[in-house]
Amino acid sequence: MVEISGHGTITIDGLPVENDAVFYWLDICEQPGELVAEGSIHGSEELMRKVKKAKRAILEPEAGPPLALKCEGGRNGVRWVKALRT
Repeated sequence: MVEISGHGTITIDGLPVENDAVFYWLDICEQPGELVAEGSIHGSEELMRKVKKAKRAILEPEAGPPLALKCEGGRNGVRWVKALRT
């Protein structure tokens, strides 16, 4: 299994979130389809709540294409996510 990690920014419902980078740790899905990766994102709890409530949250990694996020749970500044093609 291939893992990627690094820092990125979040766009929530079309608006970039300023001054609040996230750390991501994702396992790349090797099966073709909508699901690209799954893993976790780490950031301020305030930002993580916004990501969970968002109609559309996008992770923009330092390198690579943007990924749509679907929250699967978490707390205390960590959210388990599925990363989907945008």
